[in-house]
Amino acid sequence: MISFEFTREQEDFRRELRRFAESELAPKYTERAAKAEFSWEAHRQLAELGVLGIGLPEKYGGTGEADPVSLGIATETLAYGDVNVAAAPVQVGLVAAQLAVQGQPGVAQTYVPRLIAGEIVAAIAVTEPSAGSDASSLRCQARPVPGGWKLTGEKIAITHATTAEIALVYARRPGSQGHRGISCYLVPLGTEGVTRGAMPGMGCLPLGWGTLSFTDVFIPDDHLVGEEGLGFAGAMHHFDFSRPALGLLCLGAAQASIDEAAAWASEREAFGRPIAAFQGVSFPLAEHATYLEAARWLCYRSLWMRQTGRQHTDLAAMSKWWPPQVAKEAIETAWVTHGNLGYSTELPLQQRYRDVAGYLVADGTAAIQKRIIATTMLGRAAAR
Repeated sequence: MISFEFTREQEDFRRELRRFAESELAPKYTERAAKAEFSWEAHRQLAELGVLGIGLPEKYGGTGEADPVSLGIATETLAYGDVNVAAAPVQVGLVAAQLAVQGQPGVAQTYVPRLIAGEIVAAIAVTEPSAGSDASSLRCQARPVPGGWKLTGEKIAITHATTAEIALVYARRPGSQGHRGISCYLVPLGTEGVTRGAMPGMGCLPLGWGTLSFTDVFIPDDHLVGEEGLGFAGAMHHFDFSRPALGLLCLGAAQASIDEAAAWASEREAFGRPIAAFQGVSFPLAEHATYLEAARWLCYRSLWMRQTGRQHTDLAAMSKWWPPQVAKEAIETAWVTHGNLGYSTELPLQQRYRDVAGYLVADGTAAIQKRIIATTMLGRAAAR
């Protein structure tokens, strides 16, 4: 018999995080979101709750066994209070997992415990001015030199570019083409030759989006992460984890918005009745509640497939293009339900709308996700 229940431990964890999201994160969400400053206080609170170590090795301070579903629960629940703070377990999980599994032991021991403890944050540098969704066409180069490599190139739209202590930088060997020859390197961002620049958007300001430029930056041999020339495959494997987690992040913010709209519609009166009595108000809320529920379980199924070791690239892509769309439209309906109050800065709806909109492009646009889905689907059809 199929079960959609979380374990008792996961449900207890979800309740604990929900209390934290409502009491600690939500009251200061708009205040934090208005500043291009990383919220170290909230980030360290997440570390104290154990959120930053989910599924990471115990020897580094993590919870141990891989647990993508629990990380999805954490991301969705935290986003109910603050969608920007909720991005932390995804980013830490992406970087720390790669370092713990594929990094050199000394390098992993230096950085993974600090990531889990909330002492530092890390960036993942893939996107370039001429290579966004098509990551295989990146131009950033790592030239072999005695004792390591010299890195030259530019990355844009990088989360934590202005805040991170380290970055996983994807670069290619000179003369290589396509996905062949791309490797992953750990780069301390205080290294000579690294230049940072701010690239603020209309939302997600605390995430410190920006540019990273590298001019003959020396990378020691032991800072290679994974096998040389196979970095692209490693990046794609980890994106299969982050995409459903980011989908849940958007849905958590949308659920808070729909809940607020339902409460408002029950209280606000027009023509002598609560506006919830009018189908023009209640039916759109019912529709979005349905979409949110469907999108939520798509994401969790993708994470469950990962946890059980099954192929889930197409499900991960589905979880990235559709849930952010569902979330954006739900938040829009929520602020329209509130009327001019919903559009004002007095409520968090307009802020959530702008923050969630960033995930329509971050980590791959809808178009690239649909291409992944279609390629997988057509490949299966051809194999029959």
